[in-house]
Amino acid sequence: MVPVTFLYDWEYPSDRDRQTVMYEFAANGAKHLVLSDTLLKMIGRNPRLYRELREEAARAGLDFVDAHAPFAHDVDPCCPDPAVRPFMLAHLKWVLRIVHDFGVNSCCVHICSTYYRDYTEAQHREAVCRTLDEVLPLAEELKVTICLENIPRLCNFVDDVLFYMNKYPSPCLGACFDSGHANIIEKVKDFPAGPYAVYYRDLGLPSPWEPDVLERMLPYIVNCHLHDNSGERDQHLLPGKGNIDWGKLVPKLLTAPRLKCVQSEVIPLAVQQPIRPLCEKFAELFGGI
Repeated sequence: MVPVTFLYDWEYPSDRDRQTVMYEFAANGAKHLVLSDTLLKMIGRNPRLYRELREEAARAGLDFVDAHAPFAHDVDPCCPDPAVRPFMLAHLKWVLRIVHDFGVNSCCVHICSTYYRDYTEAQHREAVCRTLDEVLPLAEELKVTICLENIPRLCNFVDDVLFYMNKYPSPCLGACFDSGHANIIEKVKDFPAGPYAVYYRDLGLPSPWEPDVLERMLPYIVNCHLHDNSGERDQHLLPGKGNIDWGKLVPKLLTAPRLKCVQSEVIPLAVQQPIRPLCEKFAELFGGI
């Protein structure tokens, strides 16, 4: 059975509340958590959490399976600014080492959260290649798979993900399939006033459209972010509360030959989603959690 791992918006609970949340997940059948971008940033601010998070999870009968690197301007692989790249590279290597120390072997990385308007798309791609040239050897040494995510923004489309998969045929480079992002890019033309259509217009570009995202990414998918939306914007809803066809998506996803885990990227506090029905829904979709 492919393990199911759960995201939580950990920036809000206190230390005591964090342990309570972990017990709540365990009481509802969960066994695995995501070492999220939020948790990694928290470790960076408070190194004691490097040990304490694992101890807290173990006390609740949980462990960490899957990770998500922090993402933002100047920390993504696309960063083309020569003055900032040394920091970005050191940061990404630090993330991979922490992920490895937590016993996690896959880590989602955003290709390009922020588009640098003073640089061309080709320069962004060249910067990503230089990043992978330097970082992939460390990932291979640590046996952590870097998973590039499909995002409905410039430099993050499925074609971009597939370009790097083909250029770097390493067992430590894979794809992270995001169901919500796939739904947006497949329906973007249905929402001409939506935030993503506006984003492209601000760049002077037509709204792109990518059909069959899951099918195209399937051979490369190592981990995934599963959540629902209306197709207009990124909502991170419980499956069934948007318009994704989960009866079609789940069986197909489970045929991905490299799949290591599935992740709930429903964001409980942000969308006011109680933990019990969240765990029940993923148990229903995947035959147990």
